Amino acid sequence: MIIVKLMGGLGNQMFQYAAGRQLSLLNNTQLKLDISSLASEGNTPRDYELKHLSINAEIATAAEIDLLRRHGGGLVLQLLSTGLRLVGKKCPLPGDYQEPHFTFDPNFSVTPDERYLDGYWQSEKYFEACAVEIRDEFAVRDPLEGRNLELAELISETDSVSLHVRRGDFVTNAEASNYHGICGLKYYEHAIKRISKDVNHPEFYVFSDDSTWVKANLVIPFPTTFITHNASRGHEDLRLMSLCKHNIIANSSFSWWGAWLNQNSDKMIVAPSDWFTNPEIDVADLLPESWLRIAA
Repeated sequence: MIIVKLMGGLGNQMFQYAAGRQLSLLNNTQLKLDISSLASEGNTPRDYELKHLSINAEIATAAEIDLLRRHGGGLVLQLLSTGLRLVGKKCPLPGDYQEPHFTFDPNFSVTPDERYLDGYWQSEKYFEACAVEIRDEFAVRDPLEGRNLELAELISETDSVSLHVRRGDFVTNAEASNYHGICGLKYYEHAIKRISKDVNHPEFYVFSDDSTWVKANLVIPFPTTFITHNASRGHEDLRLMSLCKHNIIANSSFSWWGAWLNQNSDKMIVAPSDWFTNPEIDVADLLPESWLRIAA
């Protein structure tokens, strides 16, 4: 069994699920999800949002989590059999696999069964071996209907470009703001110009948690539609993003997935090269090589 700890919003939960799913497939074992910390995440309690997608995992019980973290992976037996002694070192729980750093960990793919995954795992390298399965399992369960169906049809008929502006707690929460920062207007202006060089008649579909601010501050000299009706249904916005032919994303795992799930073979993805305020955080494995990087 593989159990993955879910943290953050929909985009983060998708990264965590995808990493756990690959590990479960490689080990031919079951994947379960630990959702116990979502409701108590600091200043921003989260919902379990993967329930809207066609995932292949169950919710782990408290007993399963405890047992796996105390006895998983056979680490205790390995230590006893080899006579190793851990002196003066903090040892993780037996079944824990804690993400060691933000860049891809090559040891991940050879991790054995009976593991509890604790991390964000924000790189497609953690799930590239099962990318087909991930695309299938990240399909929204419910069919398109109403306004979302109308928009999906418009998106399919135009040179559609999704543009995501992430503000929310990146602006209002001092800790989040200091860590993440936000993409500035110059980033979006540059991205729009770059897209318009290669897309003859772009039509922009804007997704934001602060559409009022975007309307007042960002000038888009092309036909533009603001998507504002899915306030409590992020999975619907994510689906619409993925249906657009091209994407301009924010420093956000949410729009990262909207772009990655875009199946247009000629898609152009513009992403910020600056993902965090701290330049020492290595984000080399975060963005796929084909995506264009622009300073945020």
